[in-house]
Amino acid sequence: MSIATGRRATVSVEIGGREITFETGKLAKQADGAVVVRSGDTMILATAVGRQEVRPDADFFPLTVDVEERMYAAGKIPGGFFKREGRATERATLTARMIDRPIRPLWPKGFKNEVHVVCTVLSADMLNPHDVLCINGASAALAISPLPFLGPVGAVRIGRIDGALVVNPDLVQQDEESDLDLIVVGTHDGLTMIEAGADQVPEDTLLEAFELAHGEIRRICDAIEDLRTQVGKPKWVDAELNAELEAAHGDAIWRRIQEQGLREAGAIVDELVAELCPGIGMDSTEEDMVREVQVKAGLASLLERQRLTAVEGPVREQFEADLRVLTDAEQDSKELKARKRAILFDRILEEVQLPFPAGAPAAEGEEPVEDALTRQVVKKAAEAIYKDLVRKKIAIEKRRPDGRGTEEIRPIECEVTVSPRTHGSALFTRGQTQVMTLCTLGTAKEGQRIDDLSLEQDRRFMHHYNFPPFSVGETGFMRGPKRRDIGHGALAQRALEAVIPPADEFPYTIRLVSETLESNGSSSMASVCGSTMSLMDAGVPISAPVSGIAMGLVKEGDDYVILTDIQGAEDHLGDMDFKVAGTAEGITALQMDIKITGVTQEIMRNALAQAKRARVFILGKMAEAIAEPREQLAEHAPRISSVQINPEFIGMVIGKGGETIRGLEADYDVQIDIGEDGTILVYATQGTNADAAISAITALTKSPEVGDTYTGKVVKTTEFGAFVELKKGTDGLLHVSNVGPGRVAHIEDVMARGDIVDVIVQEVDKDRGRIGLKLVAKHEDGRLVQPEELIERARNAPPREPREERPRGGRPGGDRGRDRGPRRD
Repeated sequence: MSIATGRRATVSVEIGGREITFETGKLAKQADGAVVVRSGDTMILATAVGRQEVRPDADFFPLTVDVEERMYAAGKIPGGFFKREGRATERATLTARMIDRPIRPLWPKGFKNEVHVVCTVLSADMLNPHDVLCINGASAALAISPLPFLGPVGAVRIGRIDGALVVNPDLVQQDEESDLDLIVVGTHDGLTMIEAGADQVPEDTLLEAFELAHGEIRRICDAIEDLRTQVGKPKWVDAELNAELEAAHGDAIWRRIQEQGLREAGAIVDELVAELCPGIGMDSTEEDMVREVQVKAGLASLLERQRLTAVEGPVREQFEADLRVLTDAEQDSKELKARKRAILFDRILEEVQLPFPAGAPAAEGEEPVEDALTRQVVKKAAEAIYKDLVRKKIAIEKRRPDGRGTEEIRPIECEVTVSPRTHGSALFTRGQTQVMTLCTLGTAKEGQRIDDLSLEQDRRFMHHYNFPPFSVGETGFMRGPKRRDIGHGALAQRALEAVIPPADEFPYTIRLVSETLESNGSSSMASVCGSTMSLMDAGVPISAPVSGIAMGLVKEGDDYVILTDIQGAEDHLGDMDFKVAGTAEGITALQMDIKITGVTQEIMRNALAQAKRARVFILGKMAEAIAEPREQLAEHAPRISSVQINPEFIGMVIGKGGETIRGLEADYDVQIDIGEDGTILVYATQGTNADAAISAITALTKSPEVGDTYTGKVVKTTEFGAFVELKKGTDGLLHVSNVGPGRVAHIEDVMARGDIVDVIVQEVDKDRGRIGLKLVAKHEDGRLVQPEELIERARNAPPREPREERPRGGRPGGDRGRDRGPRRD
């Protein structure tokens, strides 16, 4: 369905049984592109803005993507002192990365204009997730904008509930029922990005999910194309116009380069723009301005291509053999390889012979001034030739730069207990990639409180990833985690979540920190392996070990090669970055970025099968260091004991104002957590402390029964005995006849208020609320006094004056106030 009114338009498409609508022309009209995407009551605003001018110093595409989670969207007020949103949440950062990765490759080659995409969550019904809507919204905003985006792309989520694949499950279904969380992004022609977390899902199931997702993605792309047809603005880059400009003026630009050189030839663009466009004046129209922008962009792109072509030929002719030798340097150390590359590229810059002027014109009698632009283009041409040689060497000659076979994994070394004071630690080294992961076990109170637009409230398992500059031999600033660090940490966390024991089996908060010590290829997958071993070293009873591997693809025409355990150069020069983590049984996490559209289902199937063989091999290497979780926790790890009490007694354990629980924590040097269901967790660094605290809690909450023994304080004495506090709020009567083998005349002869005694419960009258006690021993000056000694003391005690016994109740005026005198034996 589509509705258009002036520049306003709305299109909708049904995906997974839910309608998704795209509306534009109402909000944020000064942005180059702005679209409101809605599903249910979840609504996001996606905007795209770009600069018409090229950023002159950019050696990469300056694309920025931000996701703004507004807490008002779910009717929440942000936590914290300032009560406003601060830096982006982890989930918002991950969503921004999922938008950036599939759209970044879809721009004209050499496009260097700044582009900013912002997705703001305006409403969140906590049923329809906003992350997939943000990806689709960003695609739609770029599609209707004048920016030369080569999309659109569409995105869907695939879950698996009771063994059946489900398109776009709601948040509750995904959180509580699904064992697969798969986000797939693609164009009409193919998939471009995949992100998944799974509970050991088989490879065949994922392939089926990919195919299902692509069918729905095509329908989303069709809807966005419909929106673009209705209200899309003319693009700054027009393919048909570019072809016309090349046919009409390509030769002129080429001749200018040959005659004047790369820099001086740049003036022809302004000359041709002035010739082809009338210029902007007071009577100009919007179409005139668009035409000028398109012509200028087309000529600038043509000039850049011809500059590169003019330089690439001579560089290839003169230095291809040297560059081919350099492709073998991947077998060298990183330092030697970098040195060889720098030496060769410097020589190319100094010695290349170009068939046109290589510097700016000089005055008569002076040397030509070296042109920085020419050096820049020469270096770019050398890099393009080197990339071409490496790709052909891999795809056609079937030889990897470092000499390995396509499925060969670099040497692996595994070690555990590398840090003496941490609760668990491991060191995983694969080639020139090395990661140390440290595990910390904490109490339930130390879990992470989540304050974002998701159903997650508390997190008891966390994985954090650090990538310091020294890991790649560079200097830099250490100012907190970057987006890449957050993304890699989250990927490893998803890989491990499926095997973490539930809280009722292992009631600890678990934090893993992966420190990247050296990096040349897939440190994120190395962190999965190191984290698994660290968990087992800490004694965490994971259900199965997890390993990870990074796969690559190089495709030249019909020739392609799938590479196992890719290094940096293969990642940078390849067509696919495919990270797979899982157990021997199935996949737990997957992340894939595809730079080309020709990745077939057959390639995907072969890549997954190859990745599984690598995972199993790495699991075997890890098992040589540690095969299963340790039976005992580390010496310095907290011990957690648990006891279940009647929820009615929770208040008794807490005490007035928390007095009782604080006293228990101080007396036994423990931390105590109490659940609403009466589950009490006791954390202690020493197991004996936890046992003692558990005993105290049990005694505090257990109803006294015949045969139970207590150590209590005498809180009151009477003529007929002493009342002993068995626990807070519960007293028992030690009758004078139960002090020992014989009756004492006065209880004060053997004990007084405040004395500590050991007693045993002899009688429990629940109907009358009475507890009868028998003395076991009395505590005096660090020793136990037996009942026989106390009876002897009573016999030798001086006579006492009889006292009036307190009235016991009964009939009005009955025996009350009568002096009954002392009792006789």
